[in-house]
Amino acid sequence: MPTFLVSVEKRMYCTGTIKVTAENADQAVEATQTMIDQGKLQTTEIEWSDPEYEDCSFTTTGDEALHG
Repeated sequence: MPTFLVSVEKRMYCTGTIKVTAENADQAVEATQTMIDQGKLQTTEIEWSDPEYEDCSFTTTGDEALHG
């Protein structure tokens, strides 16, 4: 019986923080989202936590299986 290599994935994510000057928490979040939308916030400017696996994200990728 032939064997195949099947591509699988498990997604990871991490959260981080940046310091934002604003009058209140809502404005801080809005200012941060604006910087993200405008491409002005670089990922290198964020203090990231350790990566964690996303729950229920283990699956096949849908790529074609290759003869192995």
